[in-house]
This record gives sequence, C-alpha cells and structure tokens, in this order.
Amino acid sequence: MNIKLYHTPETRADRVRWLLHELDIPYKLVPIDLFSGQTNTAEYKKIHPHGLVPAIDIDGHVMFESCAICHWLTDMFPDKKLAPSLASTDRQQYEQWMFYAPAMMEPPLWENYLHTRLLPESNRVAEIVPWNKKRFNKVKSVLETELADKSYLVNDRFTTADIVTGSVLMWNSSELDDYPVLRGYVQRLSERPAFAVMTDAK
Repeated sequence: MNIKLYHTPETRADRVRWLLHELDIPYKLVPIDLFSGQTNTAEYKKIHPHGLVPAIDIDGHVMFESCAICHWLTDMFPDKKLAPSLASTDRQQYEQWMFYAPAMMEPPLWENYLHTRLLPESNRVAEIVPWNKKRFNKVKSVLETELADKSYLVNDRFTTADIVTGSVLMWNSSELDDYPVLRGYVQRLSERPAFAVMTDAK
C-alpha cells in the first residue's frame, strides 16, 4: 500500500498522521503550507476540492475528511485492533465517539477561532465567543463523566475514537484546569509512543 499524506502541522491532518504511526504503516509526508496560497491552486484542488488538509492518496485513490480517513484506515487493518469488530456491541460506542468529535466538539472551537483570529475584525461577532465556550464546557463535562472510571472511551481500550476525540481536546488543553479527568486523559494520550514519534517528526 503506497500512501501519501498531505499535511499541515497543528490541523486535523495531525490525527491522520498519528493514526498512521499507531498502525505502523509507512507513508510519504507531503508538507502543505495551508496559509501561503499553495492550496488555492487548480492542481491542489484536484486533490482536495476545498483547498484544505488533510488529504490522503492511497495507491492513486485520493480521499479527504480526516475522520473518514481515520475510519477507513482503521477498518482496513483489523489486526491492529484499533476498532471493535462490527459484530461487537462495543462498536456502537466506538461509532458514537468517532462522530461526536466532528459533530459536537469541533464546531464551537472552530467558530471561536473564526471570530477571534481568522475573520476580519469588522466581521467578528464577540457575543459568539462566550456562548461557544459554554457549548464546549458541556462537551468537556460529558467526556469528564464518561472517562471518570476508565482510561479510554471504548471498553477502556485505546481505539481510533481516542485519537479523534483526544486530538480535539489537545487543541483546548490550556482550558482543562477544571477537568482533572480530561487532563489525565490528554496526558495519557500524549505519552503514547506513536504520538511522540508524530510530534517529534514535525
């Protein structure tokens, strides 16, 4: 399997790179400067039509959307045991947390990034920021409760769901002071050898 990962550090592309290291799959890293205009070319938009990262080329077939990529790669390598089998009752919880990250975790953080840093000041809506902080605090409370008596989300065993949800918490790690369970969870994830290799290689 020949893999090329189109990647910008500190973006959703990191979760795909982390997973590739967890799976111990060789790949070629294609660095992308997301903010230089490199992704606005017609050539790159053949790879990712929105000019974003990540995208992945697997034996000449290109795929984008980080969670979809993680889902597909995990199921392609069942021997790595990073997802429960389809026949397992744990699969329901796994799917739940895989979709929780993009549906519930990312939107408030992304909206706050837009309205504090990315949009022109004249287009920012200051009132959105505290509202989104409340939304994300609810998410953190849900996860704090879920992880109160276990180390990982699905049957207390590390899976790709932990990569997907954990990567979002890492974006917000400076605001976990009131969530000791989540602080421990993020620390535990950051100590995984595959994560360390991924971050050291940046």
